[in-house]
Amino acid sequence: MKKLLLLLAPVLALFSLSGCATIFSGTTQVVRVESSPPGALVEINGVSHGVTPATVPMKKNISQPSVVLTKEGYQSKVFSPTSTFDVVSILNIFFWPGFAIDAVTGAMMKYDQLLYKVTLEPSPQASTSN
Repeated sequence: MKKLLLLLAPVLALFSLSGCATIFSGTTQVVRVESSPPGALVEINGVSHGVTPATVPMKKNISQPSVVLTKEGYQSKVFSPTSTFDVVSILNIFFWPGFAIDAVTGAMMKYDQLLYKVTLEPSPQASTSN
């Protein structure tokens, strides 16, 4: 019996330090960003994530991230993907510390829209120089 308790203690500790959404859904979500024209630089909260079309991991958070698309000759486009409550967090009803962990890590949220198609407008300076 003592050996069983020693084996189960680390597993129980691990689960007590995580919320349901953190375990089942994780703290990041993959989102696809496309632009017309393609080849725009993608920045999320000031961090570069390549050029469009791009599949980027976005950290889940209660506050919305700021996504900026920039391309030479075009106006920058800024948008904030909206997130909603992830129902997996409901499983924490019996374990309130897990709910707090999911809230702090952002795992209790999810991005409903997984594809963003953005049209970039030509820069006014680019059109007047032609």
